[in-house]
Amino acid sequence: MSKISTYWKCQLIGWAAFVAISYIFNNIIYQDFVGFFYKAVIIFLFGLVFSHFIKLAVRHTGILTKKFSLQLIYLSILTIGFSIVATFVWMITLIKIGVWDIKVLRKEQPNVFFYQVYFYNLFIVLLVLSGWVLIYFLVHFVKDIREQERSKIVYEFKMHELEAKALRAQMNPHFIFNCINSIKLLIQKNEQEKAVHYLTMFSKLLRTVLQNSDQREITLFDELETCKLYTELESMRFNNKFTYEFRIDTALDLKSILVPALIIQPFIENAIRHGILPKEEGGYVTVTIGKTYGTIRCIVDDNGIGRETSKQNKFLNEDIFHQSKGEHLTHARLNLDSLLNERKASIEILDKKDEIKKACGTTVILNFQKY
Repeated sequence: MSKISTYWKCQLIGWAAFVAISYIFNNIIYQDFVGFFYKAVIIFLFGLVFSHFIKLAVRHTGILTKKFSLQLIYLSILTIGFSIVATFVWMITLIKIGVWDIKVLRKEQPNVFFYQVYFYNLFIVLLVLSGWVLIYFLVHFVKDIREQERSKIVYEFKMHELEAKALRAQMNPHFIFNCINSIKLLIQKNEQEKAVHYLTMFSKLLRTVLQNSDQREITLFDELETCKLYTELESMRFNNKFTYEFRIDTALDLKSILVPALIIQPFIENAIRHGILPKEEGGYVTVTIGKTYGTIRCIVDDNGIGRETSKQNKFLNEDIFHQSKGEHLTHARLNLDSLLNERKASIEILDKKDEIKKACGTTVILNFQKY
C-alpha cells in the first residue's frame, strides 16, 4: 500500500504542478484567466488517467524486464500510440462539453482544418507524455540498479559461504585420513619408493588446494593440475582399480582461461567413488577439455554403475565412502557466478545406457564462457 500511495502522491503533485505552470504561462501570454481554467482541470484529469494507463500497459507487457535497447523501442512505440489516442479523445471531449467551439474556430480561421489542429495538439501531448514516460523509466532504472547492488552483496556473501563449503567438501577428513593411512601402509610394507611418491603427490595436492582456497577464480591450467593430482592419488590408493585420462585440446591456452576455483573435481570424485568403485571389475574416467561455439567445454565421462544404481546401492551409504555434496555446491556456485559476473555457465548430466537400456556410466558436461 505504501508503494501505491507514494505513486499516487507523485502523480497528483506532478500533474498539479504541470497544470499550475501551464495555467500561469497561458495567463501571461493570452490573458485567458477563465477559459483556460476548464482546460486546466481537464488536462489534470486526462494526465492522471492516461499516464496511469501507460503504467498499466508497461507492467502488463513487462517492458522494463527486457533489454535496455528493447525498452527504449517499446516505450517509444507505447508513448506514440497513447499520444495519438489521447489527443483525439482530448479534442473530442473539449468539443462535446463546449469548452472548445469548433464552429467559432472555423469562422475565425476558415483555412484551418481539423487535422491541422489535431497534429498541433498531438505534438504537445506527445511531448508531455514523453516527459512522463522518461521520468517513470528513470525512477525504475535507478530502483533496479539499487536492487541489483543489494542482490550482488547477498550473492557475494553466499558465494563466499559456498566456496568455503566446496573446499571442505573436496578436502574432507575422510579423504585426508585415507591418504595418510595408505602412506602408512606402504611404509609398513617397506615399499619406500611408492610411499615417497604417494607422499609427494599428496603434499602437492594439499599445497595447490590451500593456495587456491582464497581465490574465487583460477586458471583452467591450475584447476586441471589439481584434478590430475587428486585422480592419481585416488588411483594409487585403490590399487589402480580404474584408469584415467585427461584429453586436452593443445590449441587452448589454459593459463588464459579463468574458471571458478574447485569446480571440476567434485564430478571426478563422484565418478570414481559412486560410479566406478562399486564395480567389481573397475572402470575408467576420462576428462576432455575443448572449445566449441566460443565456449570452453569440459566433459567428465565414466563407465560406472550410473546414478540410479548408485542411489540404490546401500554400500555407498557406509562411512568409508564420503557422500560428496560437491555436485550441488557446483550447481549453486555456477548460478551465483553467472549472476555476479553476467556470464553464462551450464552443467548437463547424461545417464549412459547400453543396448538393453542398462546403466553403463555417466557423462557430465560443463560449459564455461571464455573470459
